[in-house]
Amino acid sequence: MPIVIDLDQAIFDWQARHGERITYAELAKRAGISIAALYRIKSGSMVRPDLRKINKICKVLECEPWELLMRIETGGKTLQETKYDLAMRARLLKKIEDADLE
Repeated sequence: MPIVIDLDQAIFDWQARHGERITYAELAKRAGISIAALYRIKSGSMVRPDLRKINKICKVLECEPWELLMRIETGGKTLQETKYDLAMRARLLKKIEDADLE
């Protein structure tokens, strides 16, 4: 069971608490990290996640590091298939969020 860093839920929670939208670019800027680093964290392509960067993200999103971690039950799926499922989930959540903000 792989563990991934799920930023989307923390971003949605932050947006709900503050009543404003935050993009990945804005999150990276406020956290003082590059957008490329943020995407590496989000995509799970980091071999060793930088805990300092994760801490900065948590400070901006007002959450705890454990809230970003998600263990994925693959159920016989490959990691690539599981990542695809997560991407689809994120797209659906974004559509729901966009509909709620309108």
